[in-house]
Amino acid sequence: MTDEPYGVMAGTVGDDVITVHELVWVAGKQRPKCGDGAPDDEVDEWIRQVDCPYCLAHEQAPTE
Repeated sequence: MTDEPYGVMAGTVGDDVITVHELVWVAGKQRPKCGDGAPDDEVDEWIRQVDCPYCLAHEQAPTE
């Protein structure tokens, strides 16, 4: 993962390796911009296009 907070970073969270989120830095950790995933879910940075509709719309993902 990238150590420096710059540019738009994309990645997946937890077991969902299909949905690609925009990643932001929260308390020194990369997290999905939409807030998806549990706090302890692993985030993997990818060189893929963001396709999460909530990240793209700058919205909060619904909680289940």
